[in-house]
Amino acid sequence: MKGSTPSLSEFRPDVPYQAEVLRDIQTFDYSMGVHEMLLSGSLGSAKSILMAHASLVHLMTYPNARCLIGRLSMPDLRDTIYTKILEHLEGTVKADGSIIKEGKDFGFTDQSCHIWFANGSEYIARSWRDKKFKKLGSLELSIAIVEELAENDANYWDAITFIRMRVGRLPHIPVNWIMYASNPDSPSHPAYEYFELGRLSQGLEPLSPTKHVYFSKTSDNPFLPEWYINQLEQDLDPKMARRMVHGEWIEITTDIIYYAYGSHNYVDTDYHIDHFEPIYLCFDFNIGVGKPMSMCFSQYKNGVFHFFVECIVESADTEDIMAEIAGKGYLELPNEFIVHGDATGGARTTKSKKTDYDIIRKFLSNYRTKTSERVDFRIDVPKANPAVRDRHNHVNAYCKNSLGKTRLFVYKNCKILNKGFRLTALKTGGSYIEDDSKPYQHVTTAAGYHIVRVHKSNRDRPTVRQPRIR
Repeated sequence: MKGSTPSLSEFRPDVPYQAEVLRDIQTFDYSMGVHEMLLSGSLGSAKSILMAHASLVHLMTYPNARCLIGRLSMPDLRDTIYTKILEHLEGTVKADGSIIKEGKDFGFTDQSCHIWFANGSEYIARSWRDKKFKKLGSLELSIAIVEELAENDANYWDAITFIRMRVGRLPHIPVNWIMYASNPDSPSHPAYEYFELGRLSQGLEPLSPTKHVYFSKTSDNPFLPEWYINQLEQDLDPKMARRMVHGEWIEITTDIIYYAYGSHNYVDTDYHIDHFEPIYLCFDFNIGVGKPMSMCFSQYKNGVFHFFVECIVESADTEDIMAEIAGKGYLELPNEFIVHGDATGGARTTKSKKTDYDIIRKFLSNYRTKTSERVDFRIDVPKANPAVRDRHNHVNAYCKNSLGKTRLFVYKNCKILNKGFRLTALKTGGSYIEDDSKPYQHVTTAAGYHIVRVHKSNRDRPTVRQPRIR
């Protein structure tokens, strides 16, 4: 058994809704059509293991059955449900008492996430981020499982429609169902209307007898460690916690992205720099009218972010903003400086053949303080930027989390950052994209890259360093 995943023969439906789902699969009247089940559960509510278990039982019960495993992104599918299925197979005891064996009882190909069985049944995997939905139209399926249904907004909902049309195409299999797993999302999401969640929230019966919804909360899982829910409450803002911990379908997106930011985050005084803690230089690289080069200074102390200086330079390149930073005098300080920011700065340039981080590295390496000291610095940038929605969620959680704690402060010398946190909005039109036409938006992005980078690091706080003696 890998990790905490039980084998197929060890699985017990100990989370309450799991037994209900398995019972309904057995007792549903399939003469009515395909049985569609939505597992609407918060984080840690054991949805994936249930989908793996139910689908494996189906494939092993019915020879030559075929199950689609689907998700918007193939890399995400490979890391989640595909891996969960293989873990669930490992160590399984067959009816004759022997252990199921790879190469004899089943096989798999990681590249395509294809799993096949000795009885002719198989899993096939599909994703549709490229919006080529018609490639789903040739499938012949007995069942399907779809991970993270909420990822499929109106732009991708056609994929779900195509999948529904392909289940039930194997006439020798009498049991046909689709199981969707999803964290709760907005009531404006297509799934909300499709599964009649508005009626269910009012205590009414669904109009469709072939659709069922199973609600679960994080606290329903008795096997989660005690710290897990508390950690989620710390990491999520109040609205997001209602979704991701308590399982509510509620509206979160407003005209303003950083809805948790308010007067409780703004400090109308100067910040007193701690010389025993690093200073972070946080960048978002831009060039062009209305899209200024933007960066801000931060310290992270005892789990709290302090943004205290900003540099916003219109029609500037990376060398210009580095000169602006030096002109403010902060490089004279004895602190360690850590560079965070836009990951694409390591692959592109704004004005020269060198990358933005090459320019920053050269500038800081060559800089000498008034006492001829070198700047103590390092560049710490991920290979890829975090997802936009994840970045927003992390910032909101630090503005104010579900426990009511504020862990982000903006001081009076960050006037543009303060404005950006108050006013930055999404573009109109449906896609989840920031409106970057406003000059104040870019420094909030720089701050967000920094917050996510620190949050996801393995340390609770930066290493304490001794200040340089001048």
